[in-house]
Amino acid sequence: MKKLILNICLLLFVSQLFSQTITLDDCYMAARKNYPLIKQYDLIEQSKGYNLATAAKGYFPQISLNARASWQSDVTEFPDAFMVIMNQMGIDGISFPDKDQYRIVFELYQTIWDGGMISAVQKQVKAQSEIDKQRIEVDLYTVNNQINQLYFGILLLDEQLIQNDLFQKELQRNYDRISSYADNGLANQSDLNKIKVEILSRRQAATEMKNSRDAFLMMLSLFIGEKLGENAVLEKPTDSLSISEEIDRPELKLFDAQLQQFDSRKSGILAKGMPNIGLFAQGAYADPGLNMFNSGFQPYFIGGISLSWNFGRLYSYRDECDNVEVGKKSIEVQREAFLFNLNQKIVKSNSDIEKIRELIKNDDEIILLREQIKAVSEAKVENGTMSINDFLQDIVLADLAKQNKSLHEMQLLLTLYQLKVEKGK
Repeated sequence: MKKLILNICLLLFVSQLFSQTITLDDCYMAARKNYPLIKQYDLIEQSKGYNLATAAKGYFPQISLNARASWQSDVTEFPDAFMVIMNQMGIDGISFPDKDQYRIVFELYQTIWDGGMISAVQKQVKAQSEIDKQRIEVDLYTVNNQINQLYFGILLLDEQLIQNDLFQKELQRNYDRISSYADNGLANQSDLNKIKVEILSRRQAATEMKNSRDAFLMMLSLFIGEKLGENAVLEKPTDSLSISEEIDRPELKLFDAQLQQFDSRKSGILAKGMPNIGLFAQGAYADPGLNMFNSGFQPYFIGGISLSWNFGRLYSYRDECDNVEVGKKSIEVQREAFLFNLNQKIVKSNSDIEKIRELIKNDDEIILLREQIKAVSEAKVENGTMSINDFLQDIVLADLAKQNKSLHEMQLLLTLYQLKVEKGK
């Protein structure tokens, strides 16, 4: 007895070891992590960081070095009358700059206020990064529909395989009974052949369903990045699903991000029309220097505050702002169209759910009635008042009623979770 118990425990342990249990939510999360596009998130964040750092460097002191050598046709000189007076006063030795001149200038410029241009650029970088992320979210979200189709397709095949196996056993039981009738002369070989054909047909159907299940499992494995063997067990979700009325699709967040980008563009347009204020310092080595009457190379320094304002940028301000508003209205129209189409899908899904629930309510009664008809037919066959062909038809119809119930249950679950996906929950 101890050895028997030990073997049973070992068998249960091995079966648990080699079977996988997975839920629908597990598939959603695994598919998201495994989908190649998810890697784009890190690249977007890196690009955003680089662009923000580049924009922020606009606040850093700007350093430049300029060198120039030139020749000019004329230079500054005193009038001849003034030179005569200078000579009479005994002042001579005044030199004037040469026509060839040279200058090396090292300049430092520090922005104090740029009209908000750097801030506007940073807002645009963040807005574009958010748009890129939300586009990925939209693409990732479409995977959920494919996961639903595969997951509930496998569950339906599992139910059908169970029903098929039960039906084969029932057919085999009736085949054995009819065989005994044939031995007593109450049935013939043709009757047995009809049941045998139905058994073989069900075996073929089981083979096709198993192959389809394996194919679905393989595709689901590719999505979630985990090998699912033929012993994998998919947990059947509950149909008591609470679905919020609120719509929270990633497409709506994408529209919001696009609207935010237009707002950041508008702030950039305003910043372009603002003045720029900054501090500057120049150090130079030139011939001539600041004192043009002192020939030869001389160092000098200039420092101060500067203001620059390009009024020409204001000419197009209104047109650019109007263009931004047109872009925002276009996004709003796209949003309305998306919600309109989505609401139509939601209405249809809700209608389908109600229809399937009504069908399921009738399925149990149909199954009960079909089982009663089959029982009566079985008694008639025993009494020799019904043909095997008619009896076989009643068996098939009873099995079909059970299959319809399984199909309706899976359709209900699929439609419920598709509705959940449609609403973004």
